[in-house]
Amino acid sequence: MRVGRYRFAPPWWGVVVLVLVAGALCSLGIWQIDRGESKQIMLAQQKAAGKAAPLSFSSAATDAPAQTPAYGHRYTVAGRVDAGHQILLDNQVFDQRVGYRVWTPIIQADGRRVLVDRGWVSLSAGGRNQPPTPRAPKGHVEMTGLWRGLPEPGLRLGADQACDATGWPRVLNYPEIASVRCQYTGPVADGLLLLDERDTRGFPRNWQLGLTRMPPIRHFGYAAQWFAMAAAVAVIFLVVNLKRIR
Repeated sequence: MRVGRYRFAPPWWGVVVLVLVAGALCSLGIWQIDRGESKQIMLAQQKAAGKAAPLSFSSAATDAPAQTPAYGHRYTVAGRVDAGHQILLDNQVFDQRVGYRVWTPIIQADGRRVLVDRGWVSLSAGGRNQPPTPRAPKGHVEMTGLWRGLPEPGLRLGADQACDATGWPRVLNYPEIASVRCQYTGPVADGLLLLDERDTRGFPRNWQLGLTRMPPIRHFGYAAQWFAMAAAVAVIFLVVNLKRIR
């Protein structure tokens, strides 16, 4: 293609690389914007939820459209602890150490499982080849916390976890709700209860830390950087492949 006294003729593979790299950078920018907006909502919800009494999860978790658990609200879940079928969320950092977040199922009277995030545990002495078996309460319990959606990664690489995994506790890496549900035989609520930090039946956790250490404005700043990098890649590609016609 001729542009004035210049000719722009990039190789086809260069165009492919540009699209892939710029697309990935823009995706990261969009993810940062989503994270910033989500944290703005979460901060407002936490502030409001802290002033409100917790609701009963069983009364909200019905099939009625207007009676579904709302993200950001506080709920109390009552039921039997399914201690033998816990999930470990992989690649979680707490106090600059790598480990897992512990998701403990509580089976309500209606048979529905509710996953409770009880906090962080470190890698065992055997490393990833020997996942820890976190202790869990026994019998019938009541737990209160904030209701959230499942955490999502910046980029989801490859297919989601298959349902043919064996052994408990089950180690998963940012699963979607379909992958969580296929680990169990009964229904599973779509979301996660963040156990109140004052509850001693959990592990180290600071749900506010992620919101204050990485406030929404910082996510928006990172988004601008990713978009700027995508623009820089495009400019470099243009300059490299623009040749003066002699």
